[in-house]
Amino acid sequence: MFRRQKGFDTELRRLLIELTEDQADIRPLDDDTVQVGELVIGLANLRARWNQLPMPDRTPWLRETLPSLVSPPPIPARLQSTRPLRPGIRPRAMLEAARLANLGSEIHPERDHRALIPHRPFGADLVTVLLWDTETTMSVIDQAQLDDWGAEFDDLLPVAVDNLSELPASGWTSIYKQAYTSTEADDYAGARMLDPHFLGTTGLEGELVVLHPNRSRLLVAAVDDAKGIAKACEAVFEELGAPSPVSLRPLVGRPGNWRTLVLPPSHPAHAIWQRLTHLDRQMIHNRLRQPLQHLLGQDVSVGEHEVVESPDGAYHSVTTWAEGVPSLLPRTDLIRLETEWGVVTAPWDEVRQQVGPLMEPTEHYPELWRVVDFPRPQLLSQLRHTTGA
Repeated sequence: MFRRQKGFDTELRRLLIELTEDQADIRPLDDDTVQVGELVIGLANLRARWNQLPMPDRTPWLRETLPSLVSPPPIPARLQSTRPLRPGIRPRAMLEAARLANLGSEIHPERDHRALIPHRPFGADLVTVLLWDTETTMSVIDQAQLDDWGAEFDDLLPVAVDNLSELPASGWTSIYKQAYTSTEADDYAGARMLDPHFLGTTGLEGELVVLHPNRSRLLVAAVDDAKGIAKACEAVFEELGAPSPVSLRPLVGRPGNWRTLVLPPSHPAHAIWQRLTHLDRQMIHNRLRQPLQHLLGQDVSVGEHEVVESPDGAYHSVTTWAEGVPSLLPRTDLIRLETEWGVVTAPWDEVRQQVGPLMEPTEHYPELWRVVDFPRPQLLSQLRHTTGA
């Protein structure tokens, strides 16, 4: 069925068959997604939580969790109460994954705007969405649900933010002089930033640096505290592999006005910031690579996005352009051009300048470039001579 992790996959398959009583109703879409009837269930968070649990607790937890995923309680057709509404901060990649799933669905193959997810930009590659939160499930509100309610996203979002602000918040733990980590154990650590007063409870003023690696973790540092920024970035690495990832990329700004943090090479936190930025781009690409590949079939290959460390300690992103393989290449620092007689690695901008129309931009998110024909040997020799690759 799946090939990522034998123990988890075996138990998942067995329990899904128990729940559905129909093996034919279970169809893997890729290593991280399974379709059960009309529902598409993501497996990444389930796997991450499975790996966190002691061995004896894993199967009982999965048995308890799956029913609400296979047969989730329906969101009411009429909006009689707004109390379960909550705001959520999610990666833009989630919207794109939903769009790709809708395009590739055998049930609803057309691009139905009602299946799209209303949202508002939050900052960088993050968006604000509406959630319906119950004791057993948390559902993202799509356009079809808003249409059924006769409601507008912009009208309900302030209500959702107010609902969240009424929930208890336990505060912050200091990790350096002007750097803090949230102490909440729920899924709304980042969403609380939508309350304009929330970050002020740290005691920090002015522009802030924030990191939101997963739904239950938020890290904050003063923009002028270089060591604090480095400590916050280091703490993100402790969250790698945790359930419900959001973003590894630091943001800077104030409530309502967030942008991507850019640090110069002279900044003490530059190396760790650079690594996180590259890993975040890799995470976004990897989340969408398999769904896009499934949609495109085998005629076009969606290239890999690698992160490598150079001898001087700097981090770079690399993708591979293989001769004879029509591909969609992610925008990276370097391109590895592979032929039967050797490999040339060169900076993206240098390759783009030399090969011209052989690289064609597309409208995909994240940025992908279409390549079909391979550069002539003379061009490869020139790249090798120019770059020393």
